[in-house]
Amino acid sequence: MTSMFKAICMGSLLVVGTAHADVGREEELDAKVRQFAASVEAVWQECLRRPDVRSTNDSDMCLLAMVRTSNEAVEQKYQKKMVTARELVGHPSAFATFETVPVLLEESQARWKQYAKSDCNGIGAQSAAGTARATYALFCQYKHALQRLRALDEWN
Repeated sequence: MTSMFKAICMGSLLVVGTAHADVGREEELDAKVRQFAASVEAVWQECLRRPDVRSTNDSDMCLLAMVRTSNEAVEQKYQKKMVTARELVGHPSAFATFETVPVLLEESQARWKQYAKSDCNGIGAQSAAGTARATYALFCQYKHALQRLRALDEWN
């Protein structure tokens, strides 16, 4: 009876320890994306404070720079993940084969791009009126890029 109780206690400690490690990793990944977003948004705010930024079009150009920076970060992270995925193909595991990972990652990236484009140019953008439509679409693309960065971070 005592050994069974000890086994249950040890199993519980292992489960709690593993769950805590996952929470810590999740928080770390979230913090990385927040830090990236803060740096990009600081540059955006600085651009908006320039004396030559007077119109909606001018401010959209600042926003476009932020979108480009975030999309470049997504592309860089994606390329790094593809390199890792291709390296894994040659190393079969006892639990899984990694042959399909590069294909799945590539499909995932293509579908993300398609989804972000349709979402940002879709219903939400149509509900925005006038010059706000372009601003909405750009900011939507930025938010999707942050979400994709986070999703790519989760993959190891």
